[in-house]
Amino acid sequence: MLIHNKVRYILILLLPLYIFVISIDLHAQFDDFDLTEDLNIEKVSAKGYINLDKVQPGSQFQIAIVVDIAKGWHINAYPAGESLSPTELILPQVPNISFGEVSYPTGDMLEIASVGQVSVYHDTISIGIPATLSQDAPIEQMTLDFGLNYQACSDEQCLLPETVDVSVPIAVVSIEETVQRINDDIFSDIAFTMTTDVSDISQGGIAGALSGGNLWLAFLLVFVGGIVTSLTPCVYPLIPITVSIFGAGESAGIFKSFLLSLVYVFGIVVTYSILGVAVASTGAVFGQVMSNPYVIGFISVILVALGLSMFGVFEIQIPSSVQNRLNTVGGAGFFGAFGMGTVAGVIAAPCTGPALAAVLAYIAKEQNLFLGFWLMFTYAFGMGLLFICIGTFSRTLSALPRSGGWMYVLENIFGIAVITVALFFLKDLKFFAPIKNLLQNALPFFAIAVVLILIGIWLGKLTERFKGISTKMQVRKACGLLIVIVGAFMIVGGLSQPVAGVHVNWVYDEAAALETAVQENRLVMLDFYATWCGACNELDHKTFSDQRVVDRLEDYVTVKLDFSAKSDKTLTEKYGIRGLPVVIFMDGDGNIYERIEKFVKPEKMLEIIDSVERNANSDKDGTL
Repeated sequence: MLIHNKVRYILILLLPLYIFVISIDLHAQFDDFDLTEDLNIEKVSAKGYINLDKVQPGSQFQIAIVVDIAKGWHINAYPAGESLSPTELILPQVPNISFGEVSYPTGDMLEIASVGQVSVYHDTISIGIPATLSQDAPIEQMTLDFGLNYQACSDEQCLLPETVDVSVPIAVVSIEETVQRINDDIFSDIAFTMTTDVSDISQGGIAGALSGGNLWLAFLLVFVGGIVTSLTPCVYPLIPITVSIFGAGESAGIFKSFLLSLVYVFGIVVTYSILGVAVASTGAVFGQVMSNPYVIGFISVILVALGLSMFGVFEIQIPSSVQNRLNTVGGAGFFGAFGMGTVAGVIAAPCTGPALAAVLAYIAKEQNLFLGFWLMFTYAFGMGLLFICIGTFSRTLSALPRSGGWMYVLENIFGIAVITVALFFLKDLKFFAPIKNLLQNALPFFAIAVVLILIGIWLGKLTERFKGISTKMQVRKACGLLIVIVGAFMIVGGLSQPVAGVHVNWVYDEAAALETAVQENRLVMLDFYATWCGACNELDHKTFSDQRVVDRLEDYVTVKLDFSAKSDKTLTEKYGIRGLPVVIFMDGDGNIYERIEKFVKPEKMLEIIDSVERNANSDKDGTL
């Protein structure tokens, strides 16, 4: 018994030594199989940041996803080599937020025996995403849930591809609250990709810049927005007017032509700015001044008078007493250029875009008329750069050789162009409605128009002016010019008409449409339209007449709301309508998924419809 107890005592003493030896042996075996590392170690972690402490509706902001990679590991870069899984960010589908192009960092090149040179990420990287919050976004706390796809590898092995979730909280606040930049150290290292759509930057950026106190950025974006607007069809009627005014004038040097063009644009800018501040502060729709028949009539009379003077029917002259005073300050040309610029400013009033919409919304909310005037001034000046160029170089046409009645030909062509524009404006008035029967977007009508132009040129004697020819020739010339103007009007007006064929099935009652959408569980598209809105007409004639777009909109309740003569104050306040066009995609409960404030081509409209339907389906899934 005593021996047995001694043996047991010895075994108890030897047990710790045995366990120690066994553990060393196991450790050595695990080393052979490379299993010594804790397999639960976190290879990749990610955290999200934004560059503002708060975000306001209608503003643009930036998001950064900072990815930490464990020591001894790497992940494939974006883009990755063939057959490799790239690191890629999955953007959330949420209403009221649109994302720009994701900015990935440049990877480091790594030589892998079985693959060759591979681009990878080590240590810590930052991925940037620009985003814009819609003006209709509700004031609330929200969270954006991103996903990060990656594949982690070490020098000896690669794990299976995984996804890590990244949540980014955002506080949406009212426009009255002060917003400050944060996390500058994180965002300074990200090279954000600039979007190609400058107008989209303007809409979000202006509101954000104004609310953040970055006035220089707001003015820059407004100026760029004006330049973009000058390249849209909305300003086309001003081009022949500008060319006619300066091209038919007396010969002048480049410098004087530039000064005259600058004065002309200054007239546009002043009128445009005053109109913008007035309508924004009263809640009216910008551009609706062109729905007033008296305004249209006044402008048309001026244009017709200008055209007749170019034909040589009479001369437009300022009274000699005024002429003498003007001669002391640079000549009558500057006064005339400014006067025509003010008329052109009224004609340009329907020209709006996302940048101008943001400015008008700011004026309406803040009632800061001084700052609003100068923002409008900057926008209109950006739009006027095109006309400074046109006016400067159009005046050099006067220096062309005058032999053979060459200058008379130019003046007659300019006169035809100006009177054609006047007819284009008059066609929407009730009294002149019959002339719209001449407008058809069809080849037979265009062929007839070309024949009329050729006959009119033959009869019109463009190498002569009315003054100095016989009465018989004057009658012949008048008939010829009238025929040419009708032919030109048929072509210009016909191109603005929709092509015969497919069209969207419109309804015209907003309240009834929303009720139908709720009952039938359908999405809604609202199209705010006016006959004087060039971009609205372009949407109708090019986008909403495209068979693909029409087919996609069959399941929508499509509503057209005509603001040509008068705007509905209730609707303008409800949907924040400051200028046209405006196209809104929403559901019957009033949740807005997309807002368009410019002309978009059919291909872009199809992309927007896809995005709207994804967001709508995401909302439905979230409520199940």
